[in-house]
Amino acid sequence: MKQTWELVNPEGVVKVERLRLSKRPTTLEGKTVVLRWNGKPNGDVFLDRVAAMLSREVKPVRVIKAWEKVPETIEPISGSQELSLALMRKLAALKPDLVIGAQGD
Repeated sequence: MKQTWELVNPEGVVKVERLRLSKRPTTLEGKTVVLRWNGKPNGDVFLDRVAAMLSREVKPVRVIKAWEKVPETIEPISGSQELSLALMRKLAALKPDLVIGAQGD
């Protein structure tokens, strides 16, 4: 009995589409910075430190801790594109100039 084998590349091929990056601010003075934590241990500790440093080093700056203002933004894994978009809408509603996200562990 003759067997036929087909060899395939197990890596898979992923089509990557280029994205246009958002413009980066040249300064944080007068900006609103939203800090986003995903609920993992110590991510909030890191972002608390970032908030303290920003408040001390940048005048004026408005720092919003999203997990305190909108607790439902604490989501370790969004799980789907729809949930990710919903999370982005919640963060966008805070009117940030910049979002800094952190996870812990």
